[in-house]
Amino acid sequence: MSLEISQLFDQIDNVPHVPEVVKKLLSQVNDPAIDITAIAANIEQEQSLSLKILRAVNSSYYALPRKVGSINQALVILGMDELKKLILVASLINAIPDIPGLDIEDFWIDNFRTATYAKWIAEKAKIEFSDMIFTAGLINSLGNILIHLADSDTAEDIMQLIDGGLLRPEAERQYLGFTSQEACATLCRLWHFSEDLIDTVAKSGDPLNFEQTSLPACAVFIAKYISESNYNRKTDEERLAFFPKKEWRKIGLNEQDIAENMTTILELETGLEGLLD
Repeated sequence: MSLEISQLFDQIDNVPHVPEVVKKLLSQVNDPAIDITAIAANIEQEQSLSLKILRAVNSSYYALPRKVGSINQALVILGMDELKKLILVASLINAIPDIPGLDIEDFWIDNFRTATYAKWIAEKAKIEFSDMIFTAGLINSLGNILIHLADSDTAEDIMQLIDGGLLRPEAERQYLGFTSQEACATLCRLWHFSEDLIDTVAKSGDPLNFEQTSLPACAVFIAKYISESNYNRKTDEERLAFFPKKEWRKIGLNEQDIAENMTTILELETGLEGLLD
């Protein structure tokens, strides 16, 4: 069965919903004047979300000298940027349901890594708006969720092609005529996210296949490759053999430095796994 991208949104109950606080955060992700204090107060009113964030803040990753008991305390100790990241991640986790046939914990761990790696790569390459690129890495796979919700059989057929060695964008275009990242970009438009974020997500599945190349999308694409190669337990030689060198060069990084930088990237911790508890 072939799906049209519009069919992914035909049944409104199948479309994930996110709290208004997330829409505000993501629509203003590059706005330094965003009122995070007011947002923190709103988060305090959402008990399940607040508890997730506080568990993460009090995890060993942050190694705080004392226990944090409120979102406002977390804001003071961690700062605006770190708290904003935790709010976004926790809210998105709450918005996505468990889906038969999809390991939702593995899904999020892959996205945590992709987001963390993409931000590091963007900063290394001096690409602007690394926080936006982090967010694009976090959400760029949400199209997979939409495909599973709309037609689990088609999702399985696509996975069989990928397991057979076809790249995901090629497998998705063969069955669907569009990529899961393009589907995610459509979802982001429904959520009224920023155009920069939408463009990065839309192009992140195959960034060099567009007339106008997006450097942020290249960073996300490279990060996704490294995360998936780590998950699939590829050797260093296997990772290097298929590494997206064209995208790496496109963002201005030296091909001779790939191995060293990949080692550094793989050692990065996301600090986000505690939000899955």
